[in-house]
Amino acid sequence: MGCGITNQKKSATKITRRLSDAVAISPWLFMSKKKGNLPSQYKEIKKLGAGAFAVVKLCKYLPTGHDRAVKVIHKSGLHQQQIDSEFMLKEISVLTSLDHPNILRCYEIFEDPLRFYVSMEYCEGGQLFEKIISLKKFNEQQAAQIMHQLLSAICYCHEKLVIHRDLKPENILLDDQNGDLTIKVADFGSSCFLDPLKMLNGCFGSAYYIAPEVLEDEYNEKCDIWSCGVIMFILLTGKPPYPGKDPKFILNLVKMCPLKITQSKVPGVSLQAVDLLQKMLEVNPRMRISAKEAVNHPWISNYKTVVQDNDLSDALHSLEKFNGSAKLKDAVHVFIATQVASHEEIKFFRNTFKALDKNSDGKISKEELLEKYKENMEESQAIEVVEKIMKEVDTNLNGEIDYSEFLSACMNYSKYLSKENLETAFRMFDKDDSGGITVDEIRHVMGKKTKLPEAVWEEVLKDADENGDGIIDMMEFVNLMTNRL
Repeated sequence: MGCGITNQKKSATKITRRLSDAVAISPWLFMSKKKGNLPSQYKEIKKLGAGAFAVVKLCKYLPTGHDRAVKVIHKSGLHQQQIDSEFMLKEISVLTSLDHPNILRCYEIFEDPLRFYVSMEYCEGGQLFEKIISLKKFNEQQAAQIMHQLLSAICYCHEKLVIHRDLKPENILLDDQNGDLTIKVADFGSSCFLDPLKMLNGCFGSAYYIAPEVLEDEYNEKCDIWSCGVIMFILLTGKPPYPGKDPKFILNLVKMCPLKITQSKVPGVSLQAVDLLQKMLEVNPRMRISAKEAVNHPWISNYKTVVQDNDLSDALHSLEKFNGSAKLKDAVHVFIATQVASHEEIKFFRNTFKALDKNSDGKISKEELLEKYKENMEESQAIEVVEKIMKEVDTNLNGEIDYSEFLSACMNYSKYLSKENLETAFRMFDKDDSGGITVDEIRHVMGKKTKLPEAVWEEVLKDADENGDGIIDMMEFVNLMTNRL
């Protein structure tokens, strides 16, 4: 339930814009313009859920055979803060900036005159909310496992200046049904970018989870921390923090009598857990703990899952041997790693990534890599190895290894370079279905907003254009991907 969102809307006709001018700035998300309903690559299986202005459908993505969740958003129901200056769904710019193992992956965004369609990773475990109902409450180890992942994702978002604004168990998904508590933060429809020099306004969120300062219409990223605190409270106690079900009544309690944590409110819970709850549910946002501080709190650290060193050896070896010299080949590797690889292999590398990410900020730094390599070699050799890894793997040159970069470097591509997978990747670049890939199409997929000289794009083309005709055909593409593995 929202908290008094205004009814200012943009008309559906004004919202429509040319998606041919829109580009993905993330290496794994693609945008296109479609006419009518779901495109031919998607086969609808069933409806997963629905709200006032959106419905989520389970679909089979035919090129890979994988299940995807497609969120259909009616343009007429969007709030003005959810649309950018060019009448595009603001959620797009947020999603294209995020790349974290505990944030729901978005594959493609397209539109017709009345709707936006967001094609996303499908999590068969369903909502955390449903798990809470079935289990009643979680023990501290289970709760800490969930909170570690949630806070890591929010720490990553906040460092990217992304504020979720609607964190609740309904927007946290479980990766699978096997009892594993791996989560994915979803539904960034109310999210926004934060200007560090300004406070946010606009009342977004759900009654139980909304921070008191949001009701005062002046807040920052700390509103997400309050929501995380309420989620932790529910996980440990099995009950909501406020009595009743009427949203107006609950919002009044949030404003007039905000939640204050004492030992008696959470009986049987450890002192460390109470301490973290108190710090996240501090009424004064200036005094409230940050996501980075929370994810490294002793209560989280005590229960953090440890990956054995022998399970890291393959990934460390792959990082060391990775050669990222061919830009087009790298982009295709990212596509295969994020859209074609099996669920089980992604799960293995996700756990390895998190084990190397010592401070849980959703990225692997040079220092974190160096610490691990120094365990098995001399410091001077470790420094040399890590410098090479950063040069080859850090393709966006941000000084850290992002999740997709890590997957791309560690995957066993010989296993995935089948004719079918390569044809799928080729079609991803061949936007006009002409049977050849041009410089413009490479620029479109790899990032038209990236201000690179024309000579760089020409160099990318030359990686594969064997006959020098300015176009990469299917045979040249296959040769690029299967040679020099």
